[in-house]
Parts: sequence; C-alpha cells; structure tokens
Amino acid sequence: MKTELRGILSAILTPFNTSDGQLDEGAYKALVRSQVAAGIHGIVASGSTGEHPALSVAERQRVFALATEAAAGGCDVIAHVGSNNVRDALELTRAAKDQGVDQMLVVTPYFDRLKFHEVQRFLEKVVAIAGGPIIYYDTPGITGLDISEEQMVTLRQDGLVSHIKDSPASFTRTMRMLSNPDAPTVLAGSDPALLAVLAHGAPGSIIGASTFVPELCVALYDAATARDLPRALQIWDRLWPILNFMLLNGYVALAKAGSAIRGLPLGEPREPVTPASDELRQKLRAILEQSAVGPLALDGARD
Repeated sequence: MKTELRGILSAILTPFNTSDGQLDEGAYKALVRSQVAAGIHGIVASGSTGEHPALSVAERQRVFALATEAAAGGCDVIAHVGSNNVRDALELTRAAKDQGVDQMLVVTPYFDRLKFHEVQRFLEKVVAIAGGPIIYYDTPGITGLDISEEQMVTLRQDGLVSHIKDSPASFTRTMRMLSNPDAPTVLAGSDPALLAVLAHGAPGSIIGASTFVPELCVALYDAATARDLPRALQIWDRLWPILNFMLLNGYVALAKAGSAIRGLPLGEPREPVTPASDELRQKLRAILEQSAVGPLALDGARD
C-alpha cells in the first residue's frame, strides 16, 4: 500500500442510470476522467459520498475496477473497503488488492461499538490481505468509536494504519496528531475544518464535494500548501457557501445535483436518500453562480 499520499483525494459519487437505477459505468468513467483533468490527486471509490451502504459487494468490486481503468495512472486510486459485515470487508479488500489500487480506506464495522482490541483484530485481518498499512476512516458519529491519540499511535506502530481520514469528535485531537510524528498522517476529512487542517500542515484531504467542484478544492490545496493564506481565504470564501449548503440540506443529493448543473449528470441517490428538490437545486445553482462556478471542463472525459 502506498504510504505517501498528498493533495485532494476526492470521495467520488457513484452514478446510477435514470432508467433502472443500476450502476452507470460510462458516467463513472467520465467522472473519473474529469477528476484527473481537473488536477485531482486521487479518487476514493465506494466511499460515503459514493453511497457504499447502498451498493452490493459486486457493485463495489466493479467500481474498483472502473476507477482503476479510467484513472489510468493519472491519479491515485483508493478503494474504500469498509463494511458493517467483516466478511464483506475482507472480500472487498481482496478485490481491491487484485485491482492494484494504490491504497485502501477502511471504516470499522459500525453497528456494534467495538472495543479497541476488536478494532486491532479487525484491522489485522484487513492488512494481512492488503499487504500494508491502510487509511483508517475515523468517523465517531457513525462508528461510536472515539479513538484516542495514543491508540492511533499504537495502530501506526503496529503497522496497521499509515493515514487517518480525520472526521473526529474533537479537533483538539486533530491538532495534536498533526504535530505528533508518531501518529498516523492526518488527512482532512471534515468539510468545515478543511482549510484549517490543510493550513496546519496536513498533506491532503478526503472529501466528497471535490466530485463536482474539483477546481476550487485543488486551488485551495495549492494555496494552503504554498502558505499563501490570503489566496486560500479568497478561495475559501467561494467554497464554503457551497459546502455549508450541502451539509445543511443533504450532502450526497446536492453533490449529484451540483454535478448535473455543471454538465455531468450522475443520476439520483439510491433510497433511502431522496433526490434534491427543485427548490434546493435552484438555490444551489444560485450559490454556484455567486461563487463563479460554471460548467465543468469535460473535454475527453466522455467516451
């Protein structure tokens, strides 16, 4: 597994056909190619923004293959292999390994609140298949697990975790981990903290909004890593209203609506998530216009 990751690692949407709701493979490949063209540094297949709980194991295995094929070495490919079913997670890990992905993102089983030794045992099984330490998907609001800084250090020292997608209960821990050389490498995983975490030295992020506003996310990363704070704040003033509107009104549904508004329709979310209303779509369109976000550059993205 790749142990050096940087940049905007985009948790991309999963497109579905409007006719039958099945996986739209052509749109998926077009989306991946559009991400590469926009300068995205990596894509995450079958993440939360990609509606992984609504996908079958076979569909998730298929998107790993599509992502690897369409990226064609133009960016890193990260497969999210986490599941509430351990056997499914291990099957997905094998499939991702067979596809030759660059890294794997793993959320722990999230119905039962695991003890730390159970987290270790689960990750040991994943890493034995993956062949190296993975990205730990830290989302306490879903898993019920508030892993401490010391426990994260242990996971790294044990060779289980190289990075953490950081969507924590406490950003105090985030700041401490950013300055702790023994901790896993922090990747910003919370939209509201994106600029702050990048500005404090995180080498990259994993978020979903970069699916449809990739150029703003890449520009923010470039400015933050160049320590050009005035430029970063200017970009943030354009990006934050979009992120905030999504967080308040339905993240996945509005990401899909935003992609369609920009010229790359990806279908609607699967149930139980409902499509964005016409009213919300019009409000999002106005926010995008105010942020000077026009059509996506899709030259060469579609077959």
